Amino acid sequence: MSDERGSIGIGAMIVFIALILVAAIASTIIIRTVEDLSAKSSGIIDDRMNSKISIESIQIFLYNPCWQSSSVTEDGCNPWGHHELIMFFTVDGDHDLNPSEVYYTVSCEETRTVIFPYRSDSFDGTGKGQDSRPSINEGYRTTPFNEGYAVYADNYLDNDARATLLEPGVDYAIMLALYDNKNNFGIDNEGCRISLDYDINLVIYVEGGMETYALLSCGSTIRGEMCY
Repeated sequence: MSDERGSIGIGAMIVFIALILVAAIASTIIIRTVEDLSAKSSGIIDDRMNSKISIESIQIFLYNPCWQSSSVTEDGCNPWGHHELIMFFTVDGDHDLNPSEVYYTVSCEETRTVIFPYRSDSFDGTGKGQDSRPSINEGYRTTPFNEGYAVYADNYLDNDARATLLEPGVDYAIMLALYDNKNNFGIDNEGCRISLDYDINLVIYVEGGMETYALLSCGSTIRGEMCY
């Protein structure tokens, strides 16, 4: 009887030790899996931390100071209208970006026509065309560029130019809608006019990434004038 009890005791001990070994192995696997996932997550975060927008150039796209007019002067009208720049840019870093993860903000010392001398928007557009008279006359009102989306630089006014992903090293363009009054966009009286009286501060930031700063100074209000 004692031999049987001894055998049962040794068997139970072996099973117990086996269970401990299995648990230890399982714990090791779980810890390694968590560490691997953490390393991968840290890698993604590190990639994003190095991501930023690199500005190639910024120029006047539209100086349309009289609302629903093609006038390029303020003579005989209230200073409302559309003030738009075009920015050509690339993405720095090793991580693709969604346009909704990138934003720009403009601010200035404007006091004459606006209530809030700043405005902000993403690179993912408004989904609604800027109804300026030139955009209607020239036929680009419903293009992705005119709706505020990031687009491919080489065909930025085409209907199929929208970029749904921003990849490093690719040339893109986007409209910087500085000021759009009397157009019922929800941004009336916000932003900065194209003016020779002051400079415009531009900040572009990537979620989880780096910021880009630029001081915009336009020497004239002529379309194509370089402001940066």
